[in-house]
Amino acid sequence: MKLFRKLAAAALAGVMALSLLTGCALGDAAKESAMLKALQTVGDLYQVKVSESDSLSKKASGIFKAFKNAKGKAWDIDELRNSDDWPDEISTEVIYQDIHYRVVVLKMPKNAKDSTKWGYPADAILYSYSLNRCIEKDEDGNDTLKVGFDVMNDTKLTDKQEKSEDYMVVFVKVPEEDNNTGEDGGEITLPA
Repeated sequence: MKLFRKLAAAALAGVMALSLLTGCALGDAAKESAMLKALQTVGDLYQVKVSESDSLSKKASGIFKAFKNAKGKAWDIDELRNSDDWPDEISTEVIYQDIHYRVVVLKMPKNAKDSTKWGYPADAILYSYSLNRCIEKDEDGNDTLKVGFDVMNDTKLTDKQEKSEDYMVVFVKVPEEDNNTGEDGGEITLPA
């Protein structure tokens, strides 16, 4: 019986240590999932199928570094929501490995795992990507948007920033021109 207790205690200690190590990663995945759900919900309203691209998401740290070098702005979602002036543009164009991307960086809100918290920024992001012709057509002629995500924890955007913050990074690859038609990505029609 003593041996069983020792083994159970060791197993419990191992599980607790593992949960401490993976806690941030699991929390970040929940935040990313909430953002994707919000983008998909807004996309459904505008008949745009939004999906995450794993190959894009793997480039997040390099794209975020390019965003910092471009001196892009991180948006506070509460300020966006409560502002009288809707910004015309919230994305920043960056070049990473000779490819153009549009990047939106948001300061992490409280309760970021709740997809309803991301609704307003998701609408602004979709609007920005539409303005920049990042929405493409699939083989059936449906509007699609493939996005990459990552959460950057305890990060400073500039050397002058006093304290580190957490950010949600959402980005898309800017479509290249279609050689046959000369057209690039499409736009969606947003309600007034």
